[in-house]
Amino acid sequence: MLTINPSKTLPISVTKYCALNCKHCGGVYIKRMIHISEMEKYVKRYKSFLISGGMGKEGIIPFKNYIEFLTRLKLKHDLLYNFHIGFPETPPYEIEEIADVVSFDFFSDPEILNEIYGIKRTPEHIIKVVSSLKTKKVPHITIGVLCGNITHEFNSIELLSKYFDTIVLNIFIPTKRTLYENCNPPEIEIVAQVFKEAKKKFKTVILGCMHPHGTYREKLLELIKEDLSIFVNSSEKKPDFKGCCALYKKR
Repeated sequence: MLTINPSKTLPISVTKYCALNCKHCGGVYIKRMIHISEMEKYVKRYKSFLISGGMGKEGIIPFKNYIEFLTRLKLKHDLLYNFHIGFPETPPYEIEEIADVVSFDFFSDPEILNEIYGIKRTPEHIIKVVSSLKTKKVPHITIGVLCGNITHEFNSIELLSKYFDTIVLNIFIPTKRTLYENCNPPEIEIVAQVFKEAKKKFKTVILGCMHPHGTYREKLLELIKEDLSIFVNSSEKKPDFKGCCALYKKR
């Protein structure tokens, strides 16, 4: 099992807020990101960036106005970009020439997606949109995203395995000031079953950076260590790689 410390990839938002107020996030995490207007200050300290932002009601993150700026910085400073694209209705072709990796969240159950995000997309549509991009794609699933309940996860693994050989599995974290703040993380034993199933289907299984820490993580790692390819740990002092897990092996 490899370890990755994500701290050398800086999260950048192309928006200052998110209009969706999703039940698990509530716009809380975007407030911790650096706005793109400040990005140039960081290009000497960081050589890779996660480019994302708040989605509009239609599930689109507005990258278009910043492509010229991002291209200039990339070429001048030899930067790597991981674009997290939301749930666009059409492929965001504008990012193709500068994206080193495209990350996307996946739901095999449209009702679960709509319940959390208020967006209507079928799993077939999500895959069609991302598959149209020539850039490397890395799917993400947040286990227990519906208030800690397991819903679409096993079906999503089955469906994604037909198209991709790598999967990032995050785990729902109850977050203050969100609609799901009083929910519990998913039961560790069931989460371990999800990882075991993913190991059967994918060449590379990654425990992503979004997961409960402390005792929860200790117990989980003991159960999934044989099923895990990469463990993303922000406190790891001697990792095998520093940066976003989706960018591993891009240098």
